[in-house]
Amino acid sequence: MTPEALRELFLLSPVGLVEVDESGRVDVANLAARRLLAPFTSTGALENLFDSLSAYVPDLPARVRGFDGPRGLVVDNLEVLAPSQHHGVLLSLVKVANGRVVAVATDASALASARALVSNLEQRHTAIDGAVRDYAIFTLDADGLVNSWSAAAERVHQWDSASIMGQPMARLLPPDHGGPSSLPDTLALAVRNGWCEEEGYRQRRDGTTFWATTVVTALRDGGGGTTGYSVVSHDGSARRTLDERLRDGASSVTDYLTGVSTHRAFFELAQSEVARACRYGQPLTMLLVAPDRFRERVSAYGEPVANEWLRATAWLCRQESRTTDMVGRIAGEAFGVLLPSTERAGGLVLAERIRERMARHVFAGDVAGMRGTVSVGVAEVSDAVTTVDGLFDAAQQAVERARQAGMNLVVGYDD
Repeated sequence: MTPEALRELFLLSPVGLVEVDESGRVDVANLAARRLLAPFTSTGALENLFDSLSAYVPDLPARVRGFDGPRGLVVDNLEVLAPSQHHGVLLSLVKVANGRVVAVATDASALASARALVSNLEQRHTAIDGAVRDYAIFTLDADGLVNSWSAAAERVHQWDSASIMGQPMARLLPPDHGGPSSLPDTLALAVRNGWCEEEGYRQRRDGTTFWATTVVTALRDGGGGTTGYSVVSHDGSARRTLDERLRDGASSVTDYLTGVSTHRAFFELAQSEVARACRYGQPLTMLLVAPDRFRERVSAYGEPVANEWLRATAWLCRQESRTTDMVGRIAGEAFGVLLPSTERAGGLVLAERIRERMARHVFAGDVAGMRGTVSVGVAEVSDAVTTVDGLFDAAQQAVERARQAGMNLVVGYDD
């Protein structure tokens, strides 16, 4: 190849080529090198390679000076990323003679973008992991051993990462509900179909169990082989308890007059929800809705007032509540509204809507034109309120404060 051809190859090469002396001063650089390295310079002009990269690779001059051989590879594919930019280069330095070094720069922008994407995905995963409370998320290797364990999984299963890593998933399965014997079938089904879903009991580290819906997804490599499994398991204990009660018969869980839950059904679910709120650190709020001067009105107007007032109060509570909330008749004339994943502030808003609508409600029938009001107490699970009885007592205290302040009020319990 002629010298002219070599020079043209040097200048037009898609790979950045720079010849420098031992101090980094640039003798010659091709177009690709100037384009790739310009983002690392303050002026855009490539005059001294070591100075341009001093903020990113400060020990570059020392590496060159410390290389004792007459020629050879000084730096091999060093990744250099520009800050706040999806731009980077892979840099190699080759000593070609005493006092002469050739730098080879290749575009690593795709790598920089990939790293930024991975970082973004990791941040999203961390956000999701912090937000979910009753979903365990973890992965297994190809042999079914735990190789990643999220904070959400730790909350649900109560195993810390150091104790469960490297252990078989079978440790999370109760021995008397299939246990280790069922795991190979589950993983095989996930491999065959790509994923599988199952319901069954799972076991916490302390030996207690909970009902869960679990999705196992097979993770593939480029050739279609299985490299491991992703597992998402949802603690559905409270929902299962409610479904079982409903299957036992609506009469046992539904108040005949108002159509809302009975005292027993309400407090059974409340017990499960309080336990789950305390275990996972979820907010949980209860409203206690109590008609004002109820017994006085009943004594004055008779049973029709009682029935109509109770039905109206129950209807308004259900109208204003979400489908995930539970309304129950928990005393003779008082109603409870259980609000999962809701802080006291949200409960106060809902309570005010119920109070305001009840104050505007006009009765019909035998008590046409009569109006009634309610006092509402709002209480939240907290460090001081950790049981169903404690939550109910706190709501009752708030109701009493509302009545003492003149009734037709909403009061939040403040421990």
